[in-house]
Amino acid sequence: MSTADAWRVLDEVMDPEVPVLSVCDLGIVREIRSAGSGLEVVVTPTYSGCPATEVIERNIREALLAAGATTVTVETRLSPAWTTDWLGDAAKE
Repeated sequence: MSTADAWRVLDEVMDPEVPVLSVCDLGIVREIRSAGSGLEVVVTPTYSGCPATEVIERNIREALLAAGATTVTVETRLSPAWTTDWLGDAAKE
């Protein structure tokens, strides 16, 4: 699976706390990298104690595996901290 395909898949993964916006719309997904035959996804939660972080990581992993990725690793990166500057156009509306 290409990283472009992975971005398209994750654009359909809704945030569990704001289910009208995807994790991409919210700017939670910071980076997607090819890693051998799999993918590495870097996420930054909207705040460091976000209770939905584990659910988001699981949903990302499940969506990419269901779409054909062979392995998926999700890394949570807290620095730099999430900012509203990372919101996509859909989230800003």
